[in-house]
Amino acid sequence: MQNDMKSTIQAAVAEEVGKAMARQLELLEKIAQFLGIESGAARAASAPKRTPAPASKRPSTVPVRKYVRPEVAPKPTRAGPSPQKSRVRARARAAGRTATAAAPSPSAEASASFKEGQEVSYKQGRGTFPAKVKAVNEEAKTVTVERVGDGKQVVRPFEKVTPA
Repeated sequence: MQNDMKSTIQAAVAEEVGKAMARQLELLEKIAQFLGIESGAARAASAPKRTPAPASKRPSTVPVRKYVRPEVAPKPTRAGPSPQKSRVRARARAAGRTATAAAPSPSAEASASFKEGQEVSYKQGRGTFPAKVKAVNEEAKTVTVERVGDGKQVVRPFEKVTPA
C-alpha cells in the first residue's frame, strides 16, 4: 500500500514537472533555432520526457544521474621566473612618494619657536584639537600641550602641532 502511494505521488509530481518544464523547453528550442543549433542535438542533450510507468513495473527508488565534468586541459605554465619589472617600478614610485613626504617641511623649522602659553592646534588620529603649549622639548622635537576642551596633557611632535 505504501509503495502504491509513493509511486502515485511520484507519477503525479513527474507529470506536473513535465507540464511546468514544457514552456521552458519550447523557449530553449526557439533559442536553439535562432542560434542555428540542431534541435535534435539540443533535445538529446536535454532530459528526455518520461511517461509514468504503471505502479507494478516502477522501481521503488528513483535512479540518480550524476553530472560528470568534461576533462579540461591544464593551463600552460611559464618556464622560469616571472618578470619583475612591474614590481620594481611600483616600488620606485612608492619610494618617491615617501621620500617627498618624509622631507622636512618648512613648518617644522618654524614650529621650533613654540612658547609656553601659546594657543596651538594639534593633530591626533582623525581629529584636530585646540590646545595651549605647556612645555617644549627642543632635543626630542616635541611639544607638551594641554587640550582646551578637557585639560588633558598630550606630548606631540613639532610636525603635528601648528600655531592657532
